[in-house]
Amino acid sequence: MTTFAQAPEKEARRLRWLPLIAAIAAVTTATPLAWDSKNFGTFLLVISVYLPAVALVSLGLCIWAGVERKSPRARPIVLSLVVMLALIGGTFWAVPSAKDELRFLIWSLTHNDALGAFADRDSVVLDWESWGMAGMENDAYLVSNPSDNLAQDGGASEWLRHVGSSCEIVASKRMRRGVFIVTTHNCPLR
Repeated sequence: MTTFAQAPEKEARRLRWLPLIAAIAAVTTATPLAWDSKNFGTFLLVISVYLPAVALVSLGLCIWAGVERKSPRARPIVLSLVVMLALIGGTFWAVPSAKDELRFLIWSLTHNDALGAFADRDSVVLDWESWGMAGMENDAYLVSNPSDNLAQDGGASEWLRHVGSSCEIVASKRMRRGVFIVTTHNCPLR
């Protein structure tokens, strides 16, 4: 009789790793999709495959937790569901906002000489990223602005005049002193 009474407790100890496994699976599957979230193909993959798979796994965990609701095994199952959903949401929120900073940090460590070559003049250093569909393209560029005033009022128009472009800058993000990522809409700078 003691082995039968210990079986649920042993099974509950075995399931204590389930939240960790759910966390690892959530982060490793969501990070690449969140990293490339501006791509239309990635958007279609997320909508048509990833979100239905997450919903199916969530439904399975809910049913499993409902079946085990009076057992000590229900707690790690419910915790796994909460951890998985929270980490997927957090990943899709955090990764796109930190992506440019991480890419710039790695790029600048390996291309410091390129940044030095553009440090003394207003110019486009390189094409950074583009996304959108025909007629609605967005282009982002890594640019040099030695006066470091691109994000200030009037700074963008002055910088555009110096590089000889009539495009409108719809967004700018400062990476470090004198280096920005600027985004244009339907107007390539090069």
